[in-house]
Amino acid sequence: MTALDHVVPSGLKARSHRVRLAKRTRLATAFILMAISGLIWTSFSLFLVAIEAELHWSRTEISGAFSVFALTNALTAPAFGYALGRWDSRRLLAAAALVLGLALCGVTLVETPDVYWIVFGVIGGIGSHCTSSYAVFAVLAGRFRERPATAMAIADAGSSFATFLGLPLIHWIIVEAGWRTAYFILGSSVALVGGALHLLAMDPVRRLQQGPADGPSIKSPLLPLLALAVAYFCGSAAYQGLVTQQIALLEHYGLAESLAVWVVALAGLILFVWRLWSGHLCDLRGPGRVMMIAAIGIIATFASVAIAAALAAPGALLVFPIAAGIAFGGQQVLLAATARLMTHPATLASILGICRMASGLGMAAGPLVAGYAYDWTGQYALPISLLAITSLGHVAGYATALSVSARR
Repeated sequence: MTALDHVVPSGLKARSHRVRLAKRTRLATAFILMAISGLIWTSFSLFLVAIEAELHWSRTEISGAFSVFALTNALTAPAFGYALGRWDSRRLLAAAALVLGLALCGVTLVETPDVYWIVFGVIGGIGSHCTSSYAVFAVLAGRFRERPATAMAIADAGSSFATFLGLPLIHWIIVEAGWRTAYFILGSSVALVGGALHLLAMDPVRRLQQGPADGPSIKSPLLPLLALAVAYFCGSAAYQGLVTQQIALLEHYGLAESLAVWVVALAGLILFVWRLWSGHLCDLRGPGRVMMIAAIGIIATFASVAIAAALAAPGALLVFPIAAGIAFGGQQVLLAATARLMTHPATLASILGICRMASGLGMAAGPLVAGYAYDWTGQYALPISLLAITSLGHVAGYATALSVSARR
């Protein structure tokens, strides 16, 4: 045996170790970025209650800022995604983290709803691309060729993990120091941590090498992808409508605020496990099976509210945040996994951009409709009914997309 026989295997082993280490580093970084994202989105329900109590704005005015935030993110996603493929995506995403951080810090200075809409909704919405799942998933897609849904699910689970650990912390800061201090700490963390992670630990988004045959086929996938877009519009509208109102809803039906916060936080931990498992199931059994479990979660979500309202039994609401997380918490992984089955890999990024826009429009519509319906009636019966109908659209659209795709 020559020396070369020892050198080659050793070199291959070292390269394999570097590849594994790089994958773990990117996956851990993606997990942290999605944790930041989850904390920003889910903590809004805490800020809603605190801002209403101090400034006496209506639920519609406060929820409207969240809708503008989501709408700005959705409408600018195609342009931002285009830029990521043509310039240094790491610098762009780091700059977006700085913009988002400054917007959250700037919220501490607002005194009127219209300024709140501009600072948090518009400026923050533009910066929120730094932690958008489509940008994080685009990076992971270049690293994980096998079992991509599992990798995406691990990253996406970071948002629910942050809900479990971060939501009680933010609630404590709001109680002890006020919501302005909580926003400042959150904004500073986003700017420093998010910017550093994008610059130092993430891969650049890979560009597609498109040839004459690589363009998207408009005729072939149009109907199932439109159905998929409808499904994620409805799913995002229902979920964000529930999430932004969940603590206020739990209080409305008799749960103390401190208990409501811990119920939502515990649901975040359960959602963390579910998101991990749902990605594994998508790769193992297909996204259709995961959607069947989500449909059961939808039924349990609205049944718990109906029981609490009809029987004056607030204990039934302990099921509500957990069921809602299982019903809608795995949407982004389902979206990516299902779109991947429906289209050519070369067109996946553009398809995800369209679906992200549909999802973002739903995120904007859901909280606004829920907040307006509550302000109009003073009760949760109407907003919950509207969100339940929207959830049916989510399931029906998804089933149509899978059915049409399977027939093709």
